[in-house]
Amino acid sequence: MTSASLRFLVLLLIPGAAAGQTCDSFVEGFDLFQNEGGWVWSGTFQASVSAGGVPTWHVYSEPLHMALPSFRSTQPAPPFTGDYRSAEVTSLGLDLQSFTIDAAACLRPLSLVLSSDQGTSDPSDDLIVTQVSSQALPCADGTWHSFTLEVPSRESTLPLGWRVEQSSLPDDDATWNALITDVTHVRWSLGDPLETAGPTDWRMGADNARVAYGGGPTSYCVSKTTSAGCSPGLTWIGRPSVSSGAFVIHANQMITGQAGLFFYGFAASGAPFMGGTLCVAGPHTRTPVMPAQGADKCSGRVFWNAGDDIQSGSNAALAVGATVYAQAWGRDPQGTAGSSLSNAIRFTICP
Repeated sequence: MTSASLRFLVLLLIPGAAAGQTCDSFVEGFDLFQNEGGWVWSGTFQASVSAGGVPTWHVYSEPLHMALPSFRSTQPAPPFTGDYRSAEVTSLGLDLQSFTIDAAACLRPLSLVLSSDQGTSDPSDDLIVTQVSSQALPCADGTWHSFTLEVPSRESTLPLGWRVEQSSLPDDDATWNALITDVTHVRWSLGDPLETAGPTDWRMGADNARVAYGGGPTSYCVSKTTSAGCSPGLTWIGRPSVSSGAFVIHANQMITGQAGLFFYGFAASGAPFMGGTLCVAGPHTRTPVMPAQGADKCSGRVFWNAGDDIQSGSNAALAVGATVYAQAWGRDPQGTAGSSLSNAIRFTICP
């Protein structure tokens, strides 16, 4: 099977075109020039780069000199658009790295903007809602930052933290209900769209645009750059279920040949830890140690077969409805505190 046909099969099985995709997710990693959703950086030339992402390809902008850059979808079709309520969308996410950014600009919040054109070409009747994140954009610190923002598509009233930017409907709740069942565009805005600011210089990278259904897997937090200059990042295959199916989490770009493991808990954290960030609150459960397998310093990989642990019943806390937070640790003898740390994954366990 070719990579193109395999990708088509995945899209048939996963996206929000099918109702009720519980505890599932779709991630566009931009590998091999793929780009489901037609994601573009605003106002700039962009390139798909085969290295330096999480774990490989990413979309690179060069350069941006503007007040409010954004990364946006251009294809009004699933998996990133459509009827979020029937698809049970619960969050959207994106990984960002700043390669060049003015010091003041990296203090801005990241905003998620959803819009619906209501099936017309008239922009005056568009519906637009925005959620401004409490997290600031990354400064040029040499690593990737994973952002996930909640999208409570089941809510029948405008959710807390969202605001209506534009509407032709009588009230905010009507706008939310009409839009969330017909999302035609998604935009990640590098700043609050309502704040005025002068143009600044930006060069940005984006990776792993993702959508989660029914509490499905998504990544968050920030990795710690290794002594080899890489950003360990998590990827996954399958969905977490107590009854059937595979669910395997990989930590990529660890130090090859060095020991690695996962640790997990049931709440998020953001505390300083071993020269990086502890993304998972304790108490922690550790997986067995294994050597990171790879061909060079930046290609080391360890894995956790989380599906086996969930389905075996070896940890009673890995039960239906539990939300799990996990992160990978690895040895890095030349690094700060002798350790490397990945970003983290969050997922809810299904029947």
